[in-house]
Amino acid sequence: MPHKILTIAGSDSLAGGGIQADLATFTEYGYFGLSVITSIVTVTADDFKIFPISHDVIESQLKSILALDDIVAIKVGLLPNVHVIELVAKYLKAVDIPVIVDPVMVFKETTSVDTQQIADALKKYLIPLATVVTPNINEAQILTHQVIQNIDDMKLAAQKIVDLGASHVVVKGGIAIIGNQAIDVLYDGQKFDIFQQDKIVSDRLYNNGAGCTFAASIAANLGQAQVIEEAVADAKDFVWHGIKHGIILNKAFHVGNVWQGARRSV
Repeated sequence: MPHKILTIAGSDSLAGGGIQADLATFTEYGYFGLSVITSIVTVTADDFKIFPISHDVIESQLKSILALDDIVAIKVGLLPNVHVIELVAKYLKAVDIPVIVDPVMVFKETTSVDTQQIADALKKYLIPLATVVTPNINEAQILTHQVIQNIDDMKLAAQKIVDLGASHVVVKGGIAIIGNQAIDVLYDGQKFDIFQQDKIVSDRLYNNGAGCTFAASIAANLGQAQVIEEAVADAKDFVWHGIKHGIILNKAFHVGNVWQGARRSV
């Protein structure tokens, strides 16, 4: 029987990220995936909307799923407001398994989401419970109130996030750091590990869901008791293949979706 693994996140109507990306990732790693849906996100070429699920419905999902046995890890993604962050944190305080927090605050499709209240709540309630936090450059800048332009900046941001109570942090450089390498920085409170991989050169980026998939892959690896460095290295490789062989949406979208099945299928 496969082990169970849980995602607490939003539902993406185009299946680029969120619950859909997480469950697809879990399946690739041989798990039975469970989900708590916190919101429904709809995306078109010219619009982006988040529809939060009611507090009571989210709590009912959490009670139902966390009563199960054999859940080996939890990945947390989009939490649409402060009340939901507080609610999820209340339930995660009672678990003793790896918790991977992807602090989703910045979206490619819009700049209209107010992030500061969410960032403050994540820092107060959720990040101290995290085994690993996986911010991208923009999210790390919001959490640490600093500009990130190079690896030294990434290291400083990682230190600040670990100081908030997280056991580990991976600051994801992606394509934001100048050069031909996609760079991620892992920090465990004592030492840094730098992960580099060739950037994918293409006229269309297939990186919708890259952050969700990366965090879900780390959760899957830690659920199998991998050491953190190996878990992050494998997640980076898993996402690289997913972007390299991503899914075209249509001509209206400049960005396509990560394909979680790419490493197995191509």
